[in-house]
Amino acid sequence: MIKLENILKSIPNQEIVECERGQWDYPGRITRVPSNRITMQPDPKTGNPIEHILLIIGDQSGKKKIGIPGGKDLFFPADDSVTEYPIKRHK
Repeated sequence: MIKLENILKSIPNQEIVECERGQWDYPGRITRVPSNRITMQPDPKTGNPIEHILLIIGDQSGKKKIGIPGGKDLFFPADDSVTEYPIKRHK
């Protein structure tokens, strides 16, 4: 089981960055994204892939999902924003 406390211990800078582009702009940081739809695809501006596997938690719903770089889009309830926690560097 993945525990948030263990993930937080592994992230050097625990300040939460609020950004619509999340991990594309702040790879490896904790990011809060004001959206209920999260894509794990490469950045459409640069083509760079997302660098980390993410634990993504709905800020209102508390729903938890794992985001794999290059994987499918993830959807949360309509009124949710999400916080992305990098679990580990992907490949």
